[in-house]
Amino acid sequence: MPMPGQENNSWGYHGNNGYLFCSGSGAQYGPPYTIGDTIGCYLNFKNRLVFYTKNGINLGIACHLPDYLKENSLYPCVGFRSQNGVIEANFGDRNFEYSVMTNKDINNQLNNAFTKHFKLIYNRLVKTEACCSAFEYQGKFYFIRGEYEETLVDLINKLTNSLKKNQNNIIDLSYRGKIYFIIGKYAEALEDLTKLLDIEQNNIIALRYRGEIYYIMKKYENSIVDLKKLLKINPHDAWANEAHKFVEKS
Repeated sequence: MPMPGQENNSWGYHGNNGYLFCSGSGAQYGPPYTIGDTIGCYLNFKNRLVFYTKNGINLGIACHLPDYLKENSLYPCVGFRSQNGVIEANFGDRNFEYSVMTNKDINNQLNNAFTKHFKLIYNRLVKTEACCSAFEYQGKFYFIRGEYEETLVDLINKLTNSLKKNQNNIIDLSYRGKIYFIIGKYAEALEDLTKLLDIEQNNIIALRYRGEIYYIMKKYENSIVDLKKLLKINPHDAWANEAHKFVEKS
């Protein structure tokens, strides 16, 4: 029986060799994976893109969905090369391993500051609650389907207007950079995060996401520089340690 990605209108990231197969065509995508690894597949129907993560690390855009492929025609599938295999699946009922989709990458102090800041920007409680919900539930399936896309676009617009008044606002740059990263606008995210590091050279959020973007762009040396800075700040950062080992092997 064909494995995922070896038939038309299917795709799959294969653990034995790290290849990404899409409608029968295969190419090197990421590292191999095996027992104990956590693999995430994220679909953004609004922007028609798919990417995978391994143990919480973004491997970059895997493929783009054809325009004719409708979301209600898709279903998840896992292929096994041997009998009696078992996996544990998570379709959004629990937090994902990929922390950018759960907001666990941001501490409570910054999160509280963000909420207060946006009450000032929006001046409307309903809008503020919508934005907070967009971040709180962004890892859920209905976010990935794009149901919060309009809210996030509106949020980017508000952040941009706010930055016109204060172009060095750390909160605005942090969250606009993160939103750009989430929706796959890596060049825009990189610009915001680099500016953020010009203002605050040890900003953990900026170092993390810029390091991840550099990896996605295959700028491995730049990625390692940012990851090493993260580890210098906090040698016990589990994500940074895992990402550093991961990038060094690339």
